Amino acid sequence: MTEARETQLTKHSFYFETPLYDYIKAEDLPDELFSEDVDAWSSANGIDTTYDISAERMSFYPTNDFYNFYKVTLTCVRKGEVLIFFIYKVDKGAVKVGQLPSLASIQFGEIDEKYTKILSKDNLKLFKKAIGLASHGTGAGSFVYLRRIFEDLIKQSFNDNKDVLGIDEATFLSKRMAEKVDTLREFLPSELLEMKGLYAILSSGVHELSEQDCLTYFPVLKLSIELILDQKIEEAKALNRKKNVKAELTKISQNIKKNV
Repeated sequence: MTEARETQLTKHSFYFETPLYDYIKAEDLPDELFSEDVDAWSSANGIDTTYDISAERMSFYPTNDFYNFYKVTLTCVRKGEVLIFFIYKVDKGAVKVGQLPSLASIQFGEIDEKYTKILSKDNLKLFKKAIGLASHGTGAGSFVYLRRIFEDLIKQSFNDNKDVLGIDEATFLSKRMAEKVDTLREFLPSELLEMKGLYAILSSGVHELSEQDCLTYFPVLKLSIELILDQKIEEAKALNRKKNVKAELTKISQNIKKNV
């Protein structure tokens, strides 16, 4: 069992982001952990949905070893999909000791659905490896893969815009990451510019931070990468809509000229 985290969790982050055996102090647990509902992505059905939460003690006898263990069932209100969690909970806190499907399996479906078109096959694999390592308690290793994805996003932006930048690849690659980001400022998603310190944190995780620190910070850093990717997706959609509008306006203009 790892040391307790020091950040308040939501129900979603507890069930869908927190690795097994990561001990959460009572004051950091979300309210109504074992009841009401939680919104999340259903990897089995490929939809955003709401899960009803129900829980039962593994034993009703205080002297039994399983008295403080709970079986928690999350049931999809739209499709009936069931997720099972086994949680050890006492007054001081709680820890997930088992779940089905695995944390990685739950997250992989959403990653595939959202990012197949925006990430290369290699980077999609790296993202899954990072999630898989974090879900199994390997923090520094997960940072290695997130850092490689960040580096590739920067390199892709340079390759897409190097003719405009007028900088050769060797000169660009010799720069420090902060300098690369500044060089590409005009072409990078605003989310990435706001999070340019992300790379330094990831590098600290690889070289300096403890495994527990890396595991504690992983959900936020994973979300940072997702926000960058989400913005790239929205920008691509906006560009596609713009192209479609221009094409339709051209057709309209041509039809008007024909009828004049």
